[in-house]
Amino acid sequence: MGAAGKPVLGAKVRAPRVNAFRRERLHDLLDTVWQHRLALVVAPAGSGKTTLLAQFAAGAGHPVAWYRAEPADASAAAAVAHLERGLVAGFGLAGGWTDVDDVIQALDCWEGDRGLIAVDDLHAVWGTEAEATLERLLEHLPPGIAMVAGTRRAPGFNLSRLRVSNQVIEMGPDELRFRSWEVERLFHDFYGEPLAPDEQAELARRTEGWAAALQLFHLATRGKGPAERRRVLNELGMRWRLVREYLARNVLDELPLHVRDFLLQTCVLGRLNPALCDAVTGATSSSALLAELEQRQIFTAALDDEGAYRYHEVLRSHLEAVLLETVGEVEARARYRRAGQLLEGHGHLPEALRAYCRAGDWDAATGLLGGRGEQVIDKPGEWIEALPAALLDQDPWLLLASARRNVALGRWRAAIESYDRAEAASGHGQPAAMARRERQTVAAWFEEPGPASGDWTSFLRRAVVRDPAGLTQREAGRLTGAGGALASAVAILLAGHVETAATRLEAVASRADATAVLALGARVAALVARLLAGRPAGADGPALMEAAERADVPWLAALVKAVVAAEAGSAHQAAGAALGKDDEWGRPLAQLLVGLGRLGKGEDVGHQLLEAAEGFQALGASVLEAWARAGAGLSMVRTGDPGATVAVGRAASVSRQAAVPGPVALAGLASAIVDHGAGSEPAARARGGLAELGLCFAAPATGGERRDGSGPRRPPRAHGLAVWCFGPTVVQLDGELVDLSSIKPRVRSLLRLLALHAGRPVHRDHLVDSLWPAEGDARVGTRNLQVAVSSLRQLLEPGVARGAAAVVVREGDTYRLALGPGTLDLALFDEHLAVARSARSAGDDEAAGNHLGCALDLYRGELLADEGAAEWVLAERDRYRLQAADASHARAAMLLAAGQPKAAAAEADRGLRIDAYRDDLWRLLISAHRRSGDPAAATKAQRRYEGVLRDLGVTPSS
Repeated sequence: MGAAGKPVLGAKVRAPRVNAFRRERLHDLLDTVWQHRLALVVAPAGSGKTTLLAQFAAGAGHPVAWYRAEPADASAAAAVAHLERGLVAGFGLAGGWTDVDDVIQALDCWEGDRGLIAVDDLHAVWGTEAEATLERLLEHLPPGIAMVAGTRRAPGFNLSRLRVSNQVIEMGPDELRFRSWEVERLFHDFYGEPLAPDEQAELARRTEGWAAALQLFHLATRGKGPAERRRVLNELGMRWRLVREYLARNVLDELPLHVRDFLLQTCVLGRLNPALCDAVTGATSSSALLAELEQRQIFTAALDDEGAYRYHEVLRSHLEAVLLETVGEVEARARYRRAGQLLEGHGHLPEALRAYCRAGDWDAATGLLGGRGEQVIDKPGEWIEALPAALLDQDPWLLLASARRNVALGRWRAAIESYDRAEAASGHGQPAAMARRERQTVAAWFEEPGPASGDWTSFLRRAVVRDPAGLTQREAGRLTGAGGALASAVAILLAGHVETAATRLEAVASRADATAVLALGARVAALVARLLAGRPAGADGPALMEAAERADVPWLAALVKAVVAAEAGSAHQAAGAALGKDDEWGRPLAQLLVGLGRLGKGEDVGHQLLEAAEGFQALGASVLEAWARAGAGLSMVRTGDPGATVAVGRAASVSRQAAVPGPVALAGLASAIVDHGAGSEPAARARGGLAELGLCFAAPATGGERRDGSGPRRPPRAHGLAVWCFGPTVVQLDGELVDLSSIKPRVRSLLRLLALHAGRPVHRDHLVDSLWPAEGDARVGTRNLQVAVSSLRQLLEPGVARGAAAVVVREGDTYRLALGPGTLDLALFDEHLAVARSARSAGDDEAAGNHLGCALDLYRGELLADEGAAEWVLAERDRYRLQAADASHARAAMLLAAGQPKAAAAEADRGLRIDAYRDDLWRLLISAHRRSGDPAAATKAQRRYEGVLRDLGVTPSS
């Protein structure tokens, strides 16, 4: 709001500055808009649409016109007026338009290569002239200009035509949903307050990845202890005031009364279809209302193509709380009881059981379990956790379902206990036999392997003990079906024949008789084979994580996460966080996969792999122990660890006894390096042996070549031209500083403007318009440019006549500076930020922090400070200032999360010198001082912050 309380209209045509977690998955998808015409982001309130669009606009690297629609913009004239303001500000167009055709004509004449039109809150003008105006503009956008739009409901555009012509990419609520691994990174990397694996999983489940709920949870738990965080997590359902207020104000209050009433009546159904909703409401309009809810994006997800839906978990919890407050406990119970009867009649048994439990109708619940218990628990997913403990602890079918759920979560001991209780509770009934059989399968992984049998899981248990390749040959005839094929392929992988294993595993995943989970397991194992072969997972890793989560196999999803982390580079942290501490198999497996993956990149993972080896030794898994010890030995040799010789000897012994070719070859390489050196003939032969198996564990750089991730901190003294643009301009030619005072101010400005474009060609007209805007005659401006170029060449190219390369290069109607790699601080700054982003995506905080520090060291002051308020530099100056402040905040948060509060405070203070109005940096500075045990510094920072707020006309909160 402005000083007089009026809306600040500039916010409608200026992208908001956002400081939010960047999800590369979404940006990669959105970036394909340049190959289309429109990117449409359709999702409910609080899904992160505005944040995504603003981040994409800020990093587009091209002119951006921003327009945030409002209901008051319904007319075509209003839409054109706001588009004009955005395009004039973003594209530098002249304006003066009366209708959309004028806009189209102006864009046709624009000389830029690429440009972006971003429309936020498009739903605000749904069905109006303004929407039609935007559709017409979209239809006539010239090549190189794309539109991105965020909206709560699909627009009235002719989307079918855009889809057929491949001119639109669409992102919905499922794309915007935070995946479980993104929730982990959000709290660990961005908020700097990591969650325990069980808290992370529960938060992701309760919020279903809804961005607003995650943000509200962070605000409610920021700086709080584990007990308070657990309390808030437990209240995420019906009782959580913050979410309820958000939904009421931003979602439900905007709906017509009959739609709100429909939501309230049908929330008792866990699964919705027209027939069920008609029965509950006593109406016949449910089909249209469900379709309207989906179109309006009111947290309603389609379950199939036959009209079945469900409400988002957060919305359903809110509606249930409102229902209870509105009709009272007695009536609410009656409605749930009726819903249970309807759901049972339609065959939706888990939903019916939950409804009976919400009704407190234990006779109906136990009757359903007694008569159709096996069908109820057919797919034991998260619904089990919503049932009351009194029922879960007594019913044999639910105990069996709990055991299966614990298996999926990797809670092996808890699963065995639940199987035992299910067997005891059912006596001689059907659940007892099923529980006994499944318990024996799970318990076998904690006992000495039994004799050979036709069961493929039993075969795998023996394959992790000794000689997996030989076992496969001996028992090939016993292994039948897709399960047998999977077990055989995994045994080949355990032996170390990774290429053969990968081929077989991919074939298993395609078999017609493979269940969905079995095929998924084959794809995960194939991913591991690719990891050991040194082949990148690419997009397959995240896709498999998501597939495992959709299949509701969290344990498998966590293993994929470890593989992805192994490739990306977050060794110790990822291995520890991937699975819970009580997962006796999953934890060492995660450590092994991450360790072997990072071993190929030369990292020090010796002690992490030794920890995994001890875990496998306790489980009697000598084959996996051999892999871990061999990898540990090679890592310790490379890093010069004093215990390397002993570790290598132990690895060789275990590997030979377990008869595993892969670890034998790996330990052989480590031994050859110890005895003869890394460059010796024996070491070369050992590497050849690994290559024959298809294994890739490339040796790292040695001595001074070893990288620490820090990179250069400033342009080097190199032959040619080097320019510093941050702070006062500094120019270096062939290693010597250039005195710029000998040339005229406009010539210096020409140098800076060319440097700002980082060696890319700049059109003559742009140079003239920027530096000589007052010249009425284009010929005069061009002549001035030619004179300035000549003066610049005289300064920078004294050796051209003697055959030296030109520094100021003309190419047709464009000019550019000939800059080599590493000779421009702007390019280095951008490069370090890009590497930092990649490292953060990979979970490698150390490398990310190093590169952020390098970028900030390059930021010596605001961009081209000598140019003052020259119009052509202002936008770029603001952009770099924002990036530098963001980098400082990110690095400070990392330092704080790593237990370095003093360093975090110093970094936050540096960030505030860059941008004194960053609330997040002030808060982080205060928090860092408090954590470092310096309350006086925290109080001083708090007072400085309050002074800044008062300068802005904001009253500090008490």
